[in-house]
Amino acid sequence: MVLGGITTNTYAQDDPKILLKIVKVAQEQIHKQISNDSSDKVKKLFEEGTHKVNALEKSLRNNDVESTKKNFLSAMNIFKEISRQLTKTDDIPQAESESMRTSVKDPSNDLKRLQSYVNNLKTIAKKYDSTIDFSELNQLFVKAKQQINVHQFDLALDSLHEIKQIVSHINSELRKESTKQESQRANAYAQKYLEQLDRLIQNAKKQGVSNEIIEKLEIARENLSSADNPNDIIKEIKEIMSIKKQFELTKNDRLESRVLQVEKTIFRLSQIDGMDQDNLSNAKDTLQSIKRHLYNGEFDIANQLLRDLAKQLEEMKNS
Repeated sequence: MVLGGITTNTYAQDDPKILLKIVKVAQEQIHKQISNDSSDKVKKLFEEGTHKVNALEKSLRNNDVESTKKNFLSAMNIFKEISRQLTKTDDIPQAESESMRTSVKDPSNDLKRLQSYVNNLKTIAKKYDSTIDFSELNQLFVKAKQQINVHQFDLALDSLHEIKQIVSHINSELRKESTKQESQRANAYAQKYLEQLDRLIQNAKKQGVSNEIIEKLEIARENLSSADNPNDIIKEIKEIMSIKKQFELTKNDRLESRVLQVEKTIFRLSQIDGMDQDNLSNAKDTLQSIKRHLYNGEFDIANQLLRDLAKQLEEMKNS
């Protein structure tokens, strides 16, 4: 865009309004050439030029000819400078541009680290039975490797950026899944612990433990049953353990711990194909009997049944 000659010739015009028309044309042409990638200097200059155009319009309305001419010259000089800046950018030699692209560092090591990290994410996702789809990531890894093989390192960096964005999203989803499952496990454990606590409270009543201690246990039970997040559940269980230790009510804790282990073993065996269902049913019935004996404070009977049941489960595993 040639602005120099236009500026000089137009300045000699008798009608100041022609100045506004020409500066508006120059402003529009420059505006079309500016993009989001243009430098901050160019954008700032354009703002200054626009300010001068606005000042020119104001001076025209006030019939201030001298100010009109001064604002016109200022605006046109700014637009000329912008044009020069844009032309300078556009005139970068192609060879230099190619050199800049080829100077980008080979991102192969970054790609390998990302691949290893994503493999770990896949393992975690499988652990949580997550439905996260990794197909887009797999395609991007293939794409990035191909780009690196033909030394298109700048394009490979773009692919790595896309991979990182998706990885960030997957991380967020896995954290949510982890929190959800942690909460589910904590609540499941709380329910098991409540069963133990019910048995403990019943035993304490039969043993003639003071009403004060019974009340503490019942309040603790109520707090645990209303806890709904892992931290609160852990806090309440620790409080119950403290009460039990303080008032020497830990006699049957070892048996209760063995009950939990037996329950886990029965559950794992029930997941095995071909396991004898009658034996499993008998084992579950025996477990319920053990719990009833613990509830009644019949620890010796419960202990003997636990030993017999453990042997039975071991035989089932080896069969």
